[in-house]
Amino acid sequence: MNKLHVKRLKDSFKDAYLMAPAIVNQNMELIDGNHRKEAAQALGLPFRFIICNDYGLREIQILNENMKNWSKLDYLNAYCELKYPQYLKFRIFMHRFNEFGIAACETILTNKLTGGHTARTSAELKGTINASGSYAQRYFQEGDLIIPDYEKSIENAEKIMMVKPYYDGFNRPVFVKAMIGIFRIERYNHSQLLNRLKANPTAMQHCSNVTQYKLLLEDIYNFRSKEKLSLRF
Repeated sequence: MNKLHVKRLKDSFKDAYLMAPAIVNQNMELIDGNHRKEAAQALGLPFRFIICNDYGLREIQILNENMKNWSKLDYLNAYCELKYPQYLKFRIFMHRFNEFGIAACETILTNKLTGGHTARTSAELKGTINASGSYAQRYFQEGDLIIPDYEKSIENAEKIMMVKPYYDGFNRPVFVKAMIGIFRIERYNHSQLLNRLKANPTAMQHCSNVTQYKLLLEDIYNFRSKEKLSLRF
């Protein structure tokens, strides 16, 4: 459930209750209109719907595909307008480190490879249905972003920026994910990596996934070192 969308509907309904009817199938299962139902019930307003026989998953997909798809930046700006503290921090961070895109910033700020969210049950992990029919996890879109350690995020961003003179892909989301994972390794020494890159500034190259980046960085990091350190785990 998108809290922002529900709030906007409630504000609209308070001005004038002009709700497009929701859609249910012959089993009275709600196909389209969850947010309208939530907003109407919160205000004690009648919930209007029409019955469409044989509507199911495919029809939900088509309805979703026909709806406006907001980008994460749209959600970020909207939640900032609502003064959500975590999103305000996120936007400040993006302005400070403006060479990182929103996906890379999310990885750095949440310190997670899959974005930031609170722990939930498997049922709660099921968000909106995407075009492929699988369930998407929409914590960022639903206002549930959590930044566990803002100062640590700044430190990590600055460390990744130090790679810029040796690699023009320093801000690629997949590279950022690799570095965030490497920063968790207790014995990792960032100065050692920078020294290796300085000695061989053409060593870095684009990789297609986190594992490939970690393998490459491990080779660079351990070059001519007596004690090897695994950066993959």
